[in-house]
Amino acid sequence: MSTSLDADDLHRLIEAILRVDAMSVQRERAVHVQALEHDLGHSLDYVHHDKEMLDVWALVDALLNYPGAAHALVRILRTFYPNSLPVRALGELVAELVPEPWLDQAERRVLHELITSLERTDLDPAYLGRFLMLYPRAVGPAWPQLDREVHSLHDVVAVLEEIPAGRDGVPPLLVFVNDLAEYAGQPTTTAFRHWVRRQVEVQGLNGALVQRDRTPELAPAPLEPSENYLIIECAPDALEADRYLVTAWLQVGREPGSTLQCSDEALPLSRIPELLERLLTSESSVIGRPSPDLTIEFLLPRALLDQPVEQSMINIAGIEHRIGIQYPVVVRSLDRMRMAALHHPWRHKWDWLSGNSVDAPVCLLTQPGECDREELYSKLSGASTAVLALAFPPWSGVDDEPDEHWVGLVAGIPVVAWCRDGRDPAQFAREVKGLLAADVMKLPRRTLELRRQALSGVSEGTGSGHLGLHLTLLFDNADRIPEPYVRLRPPA
Repeated sequence: MSTSLDADDLHRLIEAILRVDAMSVQRERAVHVQALEHDLGHSLDYVHHDKEMLDVWALVDALLNYPGAAHALVRILRTFYPNSLPVRALGELVAELVPEPWLDQAERRVLHELITSLERTDLDPAYLGRFLMLYPRAVGPAWPQLDREVHSLHDVVAVLEEIPAGRDGVPPLLVFVNDLAEYAGQPTTTAFRHWVRRQVEVQGLNGALVQRDRTPELAPAPLEPSENYLIIECAPDALEADRYLVTAWLQVGREPGSTLQCSDEALPLSRIPELLERLLTSESSVIGRPSPDLTIEFLLPRALLDQPVEQSMINIAGIEHRIGIQYPVVVRSLDRMRMAALHHPWRHKWDWLSGNSVDAPVCLLTQPGECDREELYSKLSGASTAVLALAFPPWSGVDDEPDEHWVGLVAGIPVVAWCRDGRDPAQFAREVKGLLAADVMKLPRRTLELRRQALSGVSEGTGSGHLGLHLTLLFDNADRIPEPYVRLRPPA
């Protein structure tokens, strides 16, 4: 989020800077930019160019990305060249085009110096992914996710300073720094708190809003380790039936998901492992996730629900292995996600299951056509039925044929387990009974262990028929719906 200027105004600003003799040559310009960075308390992140016009263009873009930077540059140039008419003209143009920031220049520098200290002394290399999660807590649901690439907390602070006052009239920047103080650790924690208190006094805010001991509503609860979810959506392409538009999100707990991949290029299923491998090894937010736990969820259309996605092979540091033995892997229904009319029974059953997950009743079907579709729908619609187990795969014929799996989804069942290759009914009943016993909420991790056991059997030449090699687990959390499918709700 940067100050918005049209092309004409950008050109005016660039030309005004180039008219200042000391800013028209890159070598001299670098000296003043260095002075500016010292004044701001952090570096300006932009790509330098050999051509003067392009280099100044990049500088202007950086100035607009950091509140107060353009005004600080004018102040520095006035100090060096107090009688310069081009400097005076530049100052007038900046005053016209760039709003005066609400945060005092000296206090902004103190904040950025504190963040620099935090980066150097208090945080491990994965800090950025962890502390970025404080951004949505500060801005609330009304504001979008970060809309520009960020390389440090300095960038996050610059974005937040441009957002007007949020809940209770408190600027989101103060909420963010207040939260940051809770988790940063000494010695910067105390300094961050003092900084927030000064801003409360200067801005005329109610001091109680940011006093941790008196305001549990603003000071967040300690960050507890949260489950991380890597969500891979495969949406059918309208032009090519065997290709899919792939979107990937990283979600921490119930925080809004951050988009990692959203390509207009439709991919074949064979390319999905390649994408997974890249996200797991090169995506900074995945590598720097707040806790090591990670569940991979495939959001799939009905035609793909029976794909053995957990058997996808990836290569990590030269070791090729199936993702299903390293991470809990589950599938979710894209069709149900897209059909808002199906969300009410789904949410209702998930809420019930969340409070009754230990030894929850299981509806077991061992053969296709075991009961009439309407009879099955009626049976599965019961309030206390939220888990379905089937010894057979979904119907592989016409997509709209309502098989048992689809009836379960329409009825709102959030947890469905089935065997992809068909199974002897008695054998499946024995195997799935042990798997679904105890706490259903821990089923993804128990399934991970089952898949590991199956692979051990394969290596010994005894486990090719192990259920762990043929089991699909649909584990559809109705509390965590990706943003494109969230229904708008009235304000609380």
